[in-house]
Amino acid sequence: MPVREFELYHGAVLTKILRSEKPVALRLVETRPGENWSTYTINDEVDLLVSHSKSPRPVSRAGGGTSWSFVFSRNQLRQMNPESRSRPVWVALVCGRKNPSDGEMHVCLLDPEQVREVVSFTAEQQSLTVRKPSGRGKLRVFKDRHEKFLVAQSRLDKWEVPDG
Repeated sequence: MPVREFELYHGAVLTKILRSEKPVALRLVETRPGENWSTYTINDEVDLLVSHSKSPRPVSRAGGGTSWSFVFSRNQLRQMNPESRSRPVWVALVCGRKNPSDGEMHVCLLDPEQVREVVSFTAEQQSLTVRKPSGRGKLRVFKDRHEKFLVAQSRLDKWEVPDG
């Protein structure tokens, strides 16, 4: 069976988590085998939804950089909804490329509070934009063209996954 696109991007996030110094237990949550389910349960403590965008756009405004748009389906919004989950939901947004050798890729890790702040779980579809400024600097998360917050580029690398 061929490797599917989403498996490559999800694998980048999972590898970063599993290669940390701290032992981590991981299991895929599969409730609809016919769909590309995006949520992983880690240490039976938190859920991690992974989404990817492989279409970067150059930013021409002050500071320049690159931006990625993420469009969440109704299914993904349901997976993020804290009302339907028994664990806190974190969201990893993989800012990718069609060809990984075409430039840098990043992961923007949103905590449950940030997710609640920018996502309407009852909508048919939602979108967010992540902007990486030129050079160094934090990732910027936008909703409806308004900057909502900054996220450290190293957040996933430094994430202390709860271990029960």
